[in-house]
Amino acid sequence: IPYMIFIFIWTTVCYDPMAHWVWGSNGWLKHLGTLDFAGGTVVHILSGVSGLVASLILGKRSDYDPHSTTAHNLPFTILGTLLLWVGWSGFNGGSANGADDLAALALMNTNAAAATGLVTWVVLDAIRGHVSISGACVGPIIGLVAVTPACGFVQPGWALLIAFIPTVIIYFLLLNKRYMHFDDALDVAIVHGCGGIIGAFLTGLFAEKWVNPVNGTDGAFYGRPIQLWYQIAGILTAIGFAAACTAGILFPLDFLIGIRLAKEDELEGLDITAHGESWEVAASRAIGDLVQTVLEEQESMKANGKDTGTFELRYSPKNPNRTGFKIDLLKQKEPDNASDDFDLENNDQLQHISKKTIFDDEKIKIQSIKAHILRF
Repeated sequence: IPYMIFIFIWTTVCYDPMAHWVWGSNGWLKHLGTLDFAGGTVVHILSGVSGLVASLILGKRSDYDPHSTTAHNLPFTILGTLLLWVGWSGFNGGSANGADDLAALALMNTNAAAATGLVTWVVLDAIRGHVSISGACVGPIIGLVAVTPACGFVQPGWALLIAFIPTVIIYFLLLNKRYMHFDDALDVAIVHGCGGIIGAFLTGLFAEKWVNPVNGTDGAFYGRPIQLWYQIAGILTAIGFAAACTAGILFPLDFLIGIRLAKEDELEGLDITAHGESWEVAASRAIGDLVQTVLEEQESMKANGKDTGTFELRYSPKNPNRTGFKIDLLKQKEPDNASDDFDLENNDQLQHISKKTIFDDEKIKIQSIKAHILRF
């Protein structure tokens, strides 16, 4: 609920005025000469700065680990990247307000920048010795963000450079993310904030009047250095306005209804506590079936079994303080004429279990647990 309230107010008091200033017929930044074809300042700088301010106000997650960057669902990451890439064509191309040469140029620059971001990131990964799929999905997004303000004002060659420069810079910023004193799970501040700032600045360098005769102008590289100052004015306005609006919304909202989750829900994860649709829920259900099987086996063994310790299963590995589910382990007595090929004292698996062993359902496969338990 706090998020929905924030988004409604933010789009009204932050995004709408900025969009008017940059694109409105009587917007002061438009009259000043700030160039932004499809939303580098209006969309990306605003959202990036707002994300940074929000993360600073909220503070770090209770279980925040800056060294943990493991992706949980790479197929969905790839799918999301492809959807963004395709959708961005409409985002940037549609800003031409017509199916004409300018729209075609914007589409060409958009896809060229995305491809440049992808290739640049993969090459940098390869130089460091480890190419990752998740990283390869970040590169195109950086290229798309950076080219958004420029795609209708520059030639395709410049679009490649506009994507290349921020991709390199942001690559090394993300490598050193653990040294930054804020918790930004989606890297919005770095990818969208920094990408938008760099892209808007480079637009002031490489824009050409002939590319967009109606709304364009020449940049500093083509003899009009004052355009850089107009771009800087737009960048600083977006940064200051986004920071002020975000803080001005979140502080009162936090005072009135609170904007932070309860620590227990945060450790458990909203996918579990609010939606019940996380992969951990599926794992817990499977483990629950296993526990039921063990309990049934236990009842039949109590009459003629031998105590061998306790098995403790924790359903919430993110919350180490949560009490585990304990099961007494029994070894069923063998008939006198049975071959003793499973010795309690010498078997490595039983020694591994010992008197009390804690199995973490994130680290040990369910089948492995089943193999250990059902042998008793």
